[in-house]
Amino acid sequence: MRRPLRTALLASLLLAAAVPVAAQTSGPAPTPAVQQEILALRERAWRTFFANDQAGFKEVVPAELVAIGWGGGGWADRATTLARMQENAARGQRIETLEFPQNLFQQYGDAVILYTQYRIVLKSAAGALSETRGRGTEFFVKRDGRWIHTGWHLDAEAP
Repeated sequence: MRRPLRTALLASLLLAAAVPVAAQTSGPAPTPAVQQEILALRERAWRTFFANDQAGFKEVVPAELVAIGWGGGGWADRATTLARMQENAARGQRIETLEFPQNLFQQYGDAVILYTQYRIVLKSAAGALSETRGRGTEFFVKRDGRWIHTGWHLDAEAP
């Protein structure tokens, strides 16, 4: 194998390794760099939610948020979601494990749709663990040069 070809092949493999193995695309795909940015933003949104980090959450989730959680109920805006964050914190729930075993991206201009599977284990103040697995569709928009997390629709698998 010629050296430039081998170098290019190695670079391709290293770039592919930067994207989680389960990350896939169907249709117009964002670049690996955009995928990494979206995955980091999504992780931050979930972690700030369960940590009741209201300031951090507001940095990644805009005022026009539309959220449908896995527990059913109505659609939530950002104010409702911030109140739910406080309720979770009052119950003492914290993330023990957060995983996204499968991700599929589509990009349309400055909008990315992320189809995902998730697994989250929450620990109560008393130390009890509860696991939820499900699927989600999450929406991201590039505004003023940065990505924001504008909405999601989650479901949960039956126990």
